[in-house]
Formats: sequence, structure tokens, C-alpha cells
Amino acid sequence: MGLLDDRVCVITGGAGSVGLASARLFLDEGAKVMLIDLDDAAIERAVADLASPHVDGVAADVSQAAPTRHYVERTVARFGAIDVLFSNAGNQGVVAPVTDYPEDVFDSLLAVHVRGAFLACKYGLPRMNAGGSIIITSSVVGTMGAPGPSPT
Repeated sequence: MGLLDDRVCVITGGAGSVGLASARLFLDEGAKVMLIDLDDAAIERAVADLASPHVDGVAADVSQAAPTRHYVERTVARFGAIDVLFSNAGNQGVVAPVTDYPEDVFDSLLAVHVRGAFLACKYGLPRMNAGGSIIITSSVVGTMGAPGPSPT
């Protein structure tokens, strides 16, 4: 018996290294997993790589409300109410001092990291089972600083 037997888990950033490793672990523990990532081809490769009837995937821009609602509803339609919501999607910025940091890159970071987590919770919470779990990945930059790597 696994720790996640028949639990429904959503993983944003599901085709990336942390997302895919988490999906493997969740599947090994008996979960049903919905992977979310921006790129259709990356999702298809990840689902094929996991090769399980208990995994599916959706390409979605996590920083936008309509795609977020779509992946939540698709998860519920395929597997049932959500038990674990893992907001793990991320994107990279540039290494530059704040005074030189490109505003469009900063906006993109906030959209994916902050707005993406907010939207996952906003639309995921109403479709979660009581006692479910929310996991939000954050950067090590949030716990320790270094000269020049990030304005966030």
C-alpha cells in the first residue's frame, strides 16, 4: 500500500526535472497524476516516459486564468477531485543587478512564479478533497541572497 494510493495529484512544471521526478515518486506511491507544462511536446514526452495508465498531461500557461481552469477541470474529469496540488512551474530570469534588470523578464518571473501559484490555488482549492495538500515550490533565492543574481 502506497502513501498516495488513489490520490489525485496535479503537478505544474510537470515536464521539468523536479516535476518529473515528483511524478515518478507520486506514481510509485499509488497516485493518479496530472502533469501541467507550457509545451505540448514536453508534456507528451513526459507522459510517454512515465508510461502509466495513471498519468495524463495538459499543456497550459499557468500564468493565465482560462488555461488554469482548464487543467483543473480536466484533472477532475479524468481522475476525480484533487488531493495534492503541487505548484512547481517556474521560469528563469537573467543574472543582472536590479538597476539593469529587464522589466519584461521580471514581469514574466512574477507571472509564472507568483500569479501561477495564486491561480492554481484559486481554481484548484474548490476542486480539492477535504484534507488535501498544497505544495508551492520556491527558489533558494527566497532564503539566501547573493550579489546580483535576481531581483525577486
